[in-house]
Amino acid sequence: MGDRAAGRLDALGPLLSGATGVINLEGPVGPEPSPGEGVRLHNDPAALWALHDAGVRVVGIANNHAMDAGEGAPSATAAALREAGLVPAGLDAAEAVVVVRGKKVAVTAHDLARGAPPTLRDDLARAASKADVLVATFHVTGPPSYLPRPELREAVEVALGAGARVVAAHGTHAVAPVERRDGSIIAWGLGNLLFSCDCTEEIDGAILRASIGQERVDAQIIPIDAGLRGGAARLSHDPALLIDLFEAIGSSPLERNGTVARF
Repeated sequence: MGDRAAGRLDALGPLLSGATGVINLEGPVGPEPSPGEGVRLHNDPAALWALHDAGVRVVGIANNHAMDAGEGAPSATAAALREAGLVPAGLDAAEAVVVVRGKKVAVTAHDLARGAPPTLRDDLARAASKADVLVATFHVTGPPSYLPRPELREAVEVALGAGARVVAAHGTHAVAPVERRDGSIIAWGLGNLLFSCDCTEEIDGAILRASIGQERVDAQIIPIDAGLRGGAARLSHDPALLIDLFEAIGSSPLERNGTVARF
C-alpha cells in the first residue's frame, strides 16, 4: 500500500462510521520494498495515517509477507503503527487490547502458512484472560478459494474453544462463507480491501461489521469492490450478486437489507 492511500476508503465511510476497524496489513512498513526473489510487499509509512483517519484502530501483522524486509521488520512495523495511533496484533506484538463502548476487546492475529501454531491455544487463552471479548483473526496462504482450508478449520475450532465471539480469516484474496455458530460468528474469508500489488485480481470483497452483546453478536456482511492497483474501495457494483454467492457457498441464513446482509 503506497503513499496514495489517502481517500481510498472514503466511499465506505458512511457504512463504517463509529466502528473500531480491524485489518490485516500485508507486508512490513517501509519506504521501499526489500530486494529479493518473488513478490515482496511493503507499506509506505504515510499510508498508516490514512488508515487511522478511516477508523482503523487494530492492525494485524501476522502473515506470510511479514518478514519481506527481514527478521526485524515486524518490530519496526509495530513501532510505526503505534506512532500512527494504531495498535498492532500478532507475532511479537501479541494480542491487541482496545476498549470499545466500555468493554475490553482482545484481538489476536496468527499466520497459518505453516499450519496452526503450536502456541495457538495458549496465545488465545492469554488474550481471553485480558479482556471481556475475544476476537481471533487468521491469515491463510493459498490460491483463491471459496472453501476454507484444513489448517483454518483447525484454528477456528481452537479459537471457538477459547471463547472467541468473532473469528475472521483473510489471505487467499477470495471471499468464503459466513457462519453463525452458537454465540459466535465466523467469517471464513473476507477477500481484499486495498491492494496496490498487481498480484491479485480478486475484486470481490466484504467487510464484517459486528456488534457484540452479552448473549448475541449482531453481524452484517457488507459486499465491496476492493481497491486494486491504487484504486478506491467502494460498495460492490452488484451487492445482490455477491450476497447470492455467499448463500451459494454455504453461509448461515442471510437476511438482506439493501446492500448488506445480516446473519
